[in-house]
Amino acid sequence: MKKGIYLFTFVFCLALNGQIFAQGWEQVGREGDWKNTAGIVSMNGYLYSLENNGTLFRTDKTGRYEQLGKAGSFANVEFGVALDGEIWTIENGNLYRNDARTLAWIQIGKSGDWKNTAAAAAMDGKLYTIETDGTLYETSKDGSWRPIGNKGEFKEVSMLQAMDSYLWTIENGTLYRTSIKAMRWEQISKEGDFAETIAMVAEGGFLWSVEQDGTLFKNDKNGNYQQVGEKGLLKDVNMIAAMGGRLYVVENGTLYRTTN
Repeated sequence: MKKGIYLFTFVFCLALNGQIFAQGWEQVGREGDWKNTAGIVSMNGYLYSLENNGTLFRTDKTGRYEQLGKAGSFANVEFGVALDGEIWTIENGNLYRNDARTLAWIQIGKSGDWKNTAAAAAMDGKLYTIETDGTLYETSKDGSWRPIGNKGEFKEVSMLQAMDSYLWTIENGTLYRTSIKAMRWEQISKEGDFAETIAMVAEGGFLWSVEQDGTLFKNDKNGNYQQVGEKGLLKDVNMIAAMGGRLYVVENGTLYRTTN
């Protein structure tokens, strides 16, 4: 991705079925502001980002950011998700819910109950986690939890997303979706189509994925996909998020977002 000054916009295009699909990007904030970022979640019109030293920041749509709480307050966070206006974190195997405005927090469930968590996502007011042995769990806000499906059924999962009341997983390079209500899963993509995927986010009824070579793809719910933009354009991107119908990426410590 080309570098530029604040809010410098550039456009790349994709020709498909005789039409041109343009996707613009603009820099948000100052260059290098995100060089120490370890993870991002979007919620309530803000990006919440965690620094490598455990400090939490909130960034608005203009790129203006503020530190939340004391520096290093979240140094032990292993996983963080946005759930119904709160930030839920797993720290040293314990589950916490944090008020995004006041950062008042409470522990949920018993200490150590989430020590084996390997992936986490939030959906329909509940937390879904996959343990290192591949077992899927559903946790309610009161801390009660239950296993979903058979023990070890998700042991090959490398990525987890929640969208439209389904859990979407990549397993051995193939995309699957799981209906919690029906307790049924189905293969969505062709086998191996997602073998090179390194980042994925759900937005606007689509899964947006970035390949190892930096190519962006837009994937619909039926396994159909299209390349968006030039091959390798996002080769230096190491994280992706979505908010308000836009994609946000961090590249070489700088934040960018789509313009349309």
